[in-house]
Amino acid sequence: MEKKSITIKDVAKQAGVSISTVSRAFNNYADISELTRKNILEVAENLGYRPNIVARSLSGAKNYRLGLLVEDYNEGDYIIYEMFMAFKSVVSDYGYETVILSTTSDMQKGKKLEKLFQEKHLDGALILGLKMTDDYFRQLESMSYPCVLHDILIKNPKVGCVGVDNIKGSILAVEHLLEQGHTKIGFINGHKDALVSYERLDGYYLALSRKGINIEEDLIVSGGFSYEGGKTAVVELIKKHKDITAIYCASDLMALGAIEGLKNMGYDVPKDISIIGFDDINLCNFVTPKLTSIRQDRQKIGKAAANLILSIISQQYLGRIIIEPELIERESSIKI
Repeated sequence: MEKKSITIKDVAKQAGVSISTVSRAFNNYADISELTRKNILEVAENLGYRPNIVARSLSGAKNYRLGLLVEDYNEGDYIIYEMFMAFKSVVSDYGYETVILSTTSDMQKGKKLEKLFQEKHLDGALILGLKMTDDYFRQLESMSYPCVLHDILIKNPKVGCVGVDNIKGSILAVEHLLEQGHTKIGFINGHKDALVSYERLDGYYLALSRKGINIEEDLIVSGGFSYEGGKTAVVELIKKHKDITAIYCASDLMALGAIEGLKNMGYDVPKDISIIGFDDINLCNFVTPKLTSIRQDRQKIGKAAANLILSIISQQYLGRIIIEPELIERESSIKI
């Protein structure tokens, strides 16, 4: 009689945990305790179970390749670089090489996403920066290759999502300003084609409504996630509301642009107006004043994305992984 193949379900049943817990234990997720991980590994060893991805990567049968597909890739983008290096450090242990591929909205019109994967011999990809209006965004609903998106959720078992809790991050930012005594808080958001813009706006709304503060729609302007956009948007805000005492920006680049714009208008940050950003990029520590920001841990995101795509390749779908944000208080926000 042929011996029954041991599956991840057998390990989960024997260990008394869920299938996703077994997968997370094998992929070294930080939210699994060492005791639970040890128990799962011991059960797997006793049953003779080995994750498919490990067996496949060690077989030596062929080279395996994963892509980092980035829209409008800029070599100076340190956020992408940190995520990529963390992603690469994990998948390389499983025999995968990684390549960076750049795309634009116009390029997507000339080549289907699956065709790109075939030509570049990709087994899967981490995809960053897609707009909701992009051709590739729509094609992902029927994608047959394993993919992981940053901050975008698609209803397709082959496509996972990893990112920071944007709503909670915005709540942390606005509540921080409220605790400092600010009630007239402007918001410089990104652009309408990014899902994170809507989530960070939701957090802004929630934080104000919880304190019973009336939401004024003209306190919200768009900065397009760029330095120049933040610089322009803050001028628009101040022209409408000279009584603003604090501004929350949905990215650090916009926050830095806003600080420059305020200085050009003769305002002192934070004495006249407090500023808080989102991302906690390295520049936050090298500007004057040092920027208060909401940290999204890019190394954690990159590693989680790697573990998620390896799980999808092994046909273990975990859906969405959310990384907790953290308030990093510096010099750009003070009490009234």
